[in-house]
Amino acid sequence: MATTTAPTRPVFTSPPVVENRSGLRLSTGTYQRRPWQIGLGIALVLVCAAVAGAVFQSSAKRVAIVVAAKNLAASTVLVPGDLATATIPASGDITAMSATGSGALVGQQLDTPVYAGQVMVRQMLSTTPQLATGEQVVGMLMKGDQMPSVPLVAGDTVQVIAVPQPGQGSTVGGTIGSTLVASATVFAVRPAPANQTQYEASVSLEVPSADAATVTSYAAADQIGLSLVSEGQK
Repeated sequence: MATTTAPTRPVFTSPPVVENRSGLRLSTGTYQRRPWQIGLGIALVLVCAAVAGAVFQSSAKRVAIVVAAKNLAASTVLVPGDLATATIPASGDITAMSATGSGALVGQQLDTPVYAGQVMVRQMLSTTPQLATGEQVVGMLMKGDQMPSVPLVAGDTVQVIAVPQPGQGSTVGGTIGSTLVASATVFAVRPAPANQTQYEASVSLEVPSADAATVTSYAAADQIGLSLVSEGQK
């Protein structure tokens, strides 16, 4: 008679345990990340990408500025040929003059020497225009009917004319309507002093030294008239 035996059941064995050098027991089971950890990692990646993009765009953006086209000495009165443009990376700390405002430099006088390619800044400009050789500045108080209706500004060219005071038929030393200075430059224009209510403006003119005494005498007698010859650089 044949004898049969039941199949042997598999014996369950637990996962192997690995013991590290420090004596801690490490399980070899699989670790699963939680959903919030995955979401946080994705968010960090997106933030880093956005920051990197912003930095790249900032470094790529450039602005046009004004530079010197050649070496220029101090006291040079700037003309368009003295200026050129260049581009630099955009920055909130830019003190250079924008290329769109280069026209404001024309006619201005340099206070310091400038070399070719140097970035132009306002600190290079003279705040007090220097007189040309053989010129003097004469000041005078002017009424509204002694000046053009167009407001005078520094740099304008005017003609200085002898005019009589109201009720007088002659001037201090010449003919009515005679030209004292054919071409004088307006050096500065300011409001008249508060205690001189009959006047509208205090005007300083740059005139030839040879004519300064005559113009001063007529101005003191209130017998000066100005007519606009040409406008200065804006």
